[in-house]
Amino acid sequence: MSHALGIAWDMWSVGKVAAVLLVTFILSQLLLSWLHAVRAKRIDRKVAQLCEQSPKHECQSNPPESLPVTLITGFLGSGKTCLVNRILAGDHGQRILVIENELGAISIDHELIDEQAQKNAPSGVIVLKNGCMCCTGESPGSELERVLDKLLDFSQGDSASLVFDRIVIETTGMADPSPIIQVLLRSEMNGARFRLDGVVTVVDAKNLMRHISPQGPAGFLRHRPEAEKQIAMADLLLINKVDLVDSAAMVALTCALGQLNAAAKQLRASHAAVPWKYVFEPELDAVGLAQRRQAALSSDGAAHGPRVSCVTLTAADDVPLDALQAWLQRLVQERHEDLYRIKGSLAIAGEARKFVVHGIHADIQGTLGGEWGGEPRSSVLVLIGHKLPAERLEKEFARLSGSGRSND
Repeated sequence: MSHALGIAWDMWSVGKVAAVLLVTFILSQLLLSWLHAVRAKRIDRKVAQLCEQSPKHECQSNPPESLPVTLITGFLGSGKTCLVNRILAGDHGQRILVIENELGAISIDHELIDEQAQKNAPSGVIVLKNGCMCCTGESPGSELERVLDKLLDFSQGDSASLVFDRIVIETTGMADPSPIIQVLLRSEMNGARFRLDGVVTVVDAKNLMRHISPQGPAGFLRHRPEAEKQIAMADLLLINKVDLVDSAAMVALTCALGQLNAAAKQLRASHAAVPWKYVFEPELDAVGLAQRRQAALSSDGAAHGPRVSCVTLTAADDVPLDALQAWLQRLVQERHEDLYRIKGSLAIAGEARKFVVHGIHADIQGTLGGEWGGEPRSSVLVLIGHKLPAERLEKEFARLSGSGRSND
């Protein structure tokens, strides 16, 4: 009898512990959901404030230019800070404001500081002799919120009087850059003081493959999805430390990068020494997109994992705008969580100018660019994301123009 009572008591105790654990789990999930909702509202409020600080102008047909924002990202140890230090000390003729998210990551030579201008600089801002400035996002919250706080400060706060030509944002090594990109590409930011000009991902030529394609029986445990996401988001892939790898490793690396992001230009460097024009002007080139994609497909090298896919869609004939918009809307509704980045240049029926598409997740925009002129009219659209259905997308895009074709 006592043995049976003991068993019953043990079962009741186990059930009580399980119930407590279940209730704790549910409450923690509810708390996390509430914190996420509160954070999302804070971010929306800050974005709205940024939009309110847009330059006021009487002539809507000739608005003042917005300030370009270059986002520099890359995995730990890739050389981001080395590149940023070169930007700060460089002779590029631009007054660049650098916002870095790791306290103390940038070391400024005292001889480069403009002592006179520094006396009048806002707290936390370092002013250099070449007109560049550096500051750290130190406010509480996520990396995105720290960046928004700094942009707001330079729009309406103590630092609003500073004059600069461009902003460079350096993310932390483990950061997913997509939240910052997504905010800067929001439709509400059209006409705002700041616009996203390009995303530069610094790649560690020596160590990247061990992060995106680790070997060994427990290799999957060492896989770093952050590194893949940083590559997928890039307009320019700055392959750093090329002096530390041989030609065979370089071929494998460039092939893997091309398969992860065919839309990005690849630039090789040692010690992050690159011409400034490539960092500050990662222009979209529809012909280049197709050529880079084909080169990636024809190269022999290590294959990448199935997590991130890059699908390139091309069409020789003009695409009807209404059909394109309807297709993009369906794509967003069905796959926006998996769609990391979309970009391309399309020939629209009845339109003499290029139709440039860019976006991230559910935020996709299309704008008219320059005229085709003597350049052959064609459409190239690159989609980068998580396990995208390449064959289905190819067929759907082909139907838009009636004679599309794609390579993947």
